[in-house]
Amino acid sequence: MKLQDNQNSIEMAVRRTKRRSKRVAGRRGVAAVELAFVLPVFLVMIFGTIEVCQRIFLRQSLVIAAYEGARLGARRNSTNADVIARCNSILTQRRVTGMSVSVTPADILAAQTADEVQVTVSAPWASNSATRFVLRDQGTIRVQAVMLRE
Repeated sequence: MKLQDNQNSIEMAVRRTKRRSKRVAGRRGVAAVELAFVLPVFLVMIFGTIEVCQRIFLRQSLVIAAYEGARLGARRNSTNADVIARCNSILTQRRVTGMSVSVTPADILAAQTADEVQVTVSAPWASNSATRFVLRDQGTIRVQAVMLRE
């Protein structure tokens, strides 16, 4: 009797294992379908985050360059060429390409004390982006900094 009970329990265990393996195979199929739906959304979120971070870095680089240029332009003996060189140096160190720097007034040396010195720095987004999967390439980021002449 015990031998027959053991055989019955073994047969039942085999049946349970077969049923489980069928359920596991079904679950694998569901997981593959879920992955097919979720993976594109997940990749768009990842690449979108990378592109947004690149834009923030570019804008912050332009802010730093404009501020440093305006700070230099506010000094008494600085020239427009000094300001432009400082801005270009900072942007080159941060690997910004296609940048343009403009300084107002046209001749800082002729400016009086308490006159405004305005430095405008801009760079195109398209030439400063490593990835272009989610956001558009169009546009230029432009930043201004204004300080009073000493």
